[in-house]
Amino acid sequence: MASTGNWLAATPLPYGENLTHWERDAGLTCLGLRELGQDARLVAQGTPAVRTDPPLILGSLRDFQNPEWWRRTRAEGVILTAGGAPRYAPIAHAIRDAGLRLIVRLDSDGYKSPRTGFRRFLAWQHCYYRDQGKPFPQLLALAKALVFRGFKSAHDAGLCAHLEHAEVITIESPGAREVLCQLLRFLDRLDLADRVRFVPHPVPDYFRYDSARARRKQLLAAGRWDSYFKDTPKLARVLGEVLSRDPECSAVVAGSRDDLMRAELARLPQEVTRRVQVLGYVRHGELLTLLQESQAVLCTSRSESFHLVAAQGLCCGCSVVGPAELPSFVYFASQDSGTVAPDRSDSAMVTAAQAELSAWAAGRRSPASISAIWRAQLTARAMAGELMRLAGEVAGRRV
Repeated sequence: MASTGNWLAATPLPYGENLTHWERDAGLTCLGLRELGQDARLVAQGTPAVRTDPPLILGSLRDFQNPEWWRRTRAEGVILTAGGAPRYAPIAHAIRDAGLRLIVRLDSDGYKSPRTGFRRFLAWQHCYYRDQGKPFPQLLALAKALVFRGFKSAHDAGLCAHLEHAEVITIESPGAREVLCQLLRFLDRLDLADRVRFVPHPVPDYFRYDSARARRKQLLAAGRWDSYFKDTPKLARVLGEVLSRDPECSAVVAGSRDDLMRAELARLPQEVTRRVQVLGYVRHGELLTLLQESQAVLCTSRSESFHLVAAQGLCCGCSVVGPAELPSFVYFASQDSGTVAPDRSDSAMVTAAQAELSAWAAGRRSPASISAIWRAQLTARAMAGELMRLAGEVAGRRV
């Protein structure tokens, strides 16, 4: 297992033998730490095992709640990606009880409780229950929001119990940090609010600008089109209106359940749909090429904790278009790298997309500069370096 001085990147989720675990979240954080020279390991749920290729420690949820199990890893600390969920608070407690340091990553837009943004929390729960195929999703969402709002013990106390074990709490955008800190102050947990820092999700290093690829007047959207969160009908309507107003513009739509996207696009005029390429699920290698050739990533989602495709696009020199109610897009557009719509209405999204295309036409977007700025923040190495810098700050204050 890992030697003293190294950090582990942990998730309570089951490990699967596929590349997706190493292209995002805890797995990619592990690889970023290894780029910094650490003998880091990914910790995930599975049949107990210690492996070197890939760098992996598997265990059960029961193992993860045992301080002695963590002590045997001989690690200095753990970066735990578990969303701050109350059900995983025993894992955070076990890590600290073992004498290991702890950074908790939240993967959130900040709206963890109906106490800050009741309608926003309600809408998220409605989307979640719809995606789960639950009957009466609106009623379930309302019931949960009311219970969580009325009783701290239903969620917020457990969230704080998880977070209080962390030396550093990270969240994925400055706007999300502001919302989360508002909640923690409301709960009279100023001590926890003081530990919250903004650290973005990591992006694989191969997402980069390629000057040899011509940049087209093209919008790109990607997602799981059977998810209510993604609002597939809205994306089709916005694309249809943008392309109908600009005959030189085209679009690429990638993602699973492309049949649902095709059904929505079929409602549009043929003159528009012939300029929309619907690809279905694509692997990262193919997505890389598309991002290196497109001008902007378009997102019309109801909710996103981050939006990895937009971050990957920025690293490739794309800009972004999305609504202001997604805190990550305010961050993504902050470096002459995108346009934010004031709301999610079709008209606002169309206007924002048109404005972004105009910015490209006027020479106000530099793909090389966009890539350089965002790769300095978003690559796995950069993200892991920021986590270690924050850990060093905490250690320094203890001296």
